Amino acid sequence: MSELNCLECGACCFQRPGTILISESDLLRWKRTERHDILAQLDEGHFSQLAFRMGPHGACIHHGTDAEPHACRIYEARGDVCREFEAGSPQCHEFRADRGLEPRKPRARRG
Repeated sequence: MSELNCLECGACCFQRPGTILISESDLLRWKRTERHDILAQLDEGHFSQLAFRMGPHGACIHHGTDAEPHACRIYEARGDVCREFEAGSPQCHEFRADRGLEPRKPRARRG
């Protein structure tokens, strides 16, 4: 399989509202660096945490730039969950399958 290029994909940015969660360290970092633009655009998320707001196109509101449709507008200041996400991980392939970018792998049967 060829190496995955995040700028050609962006599937991880297309999620249900409230699921791209923000950590406490993100909040502290954005307050310390005065990134009020990011802080003002958070929504309630799952597990009593805050999350990135989703846009009408179904992706994080920071997804896409004029130069790169799948680039992150806040890449240098992105959240911990985005920093830790691994291209090519099982979750990456699941998100790619959700977007129709690759076939869904059959689930292993239990029992």
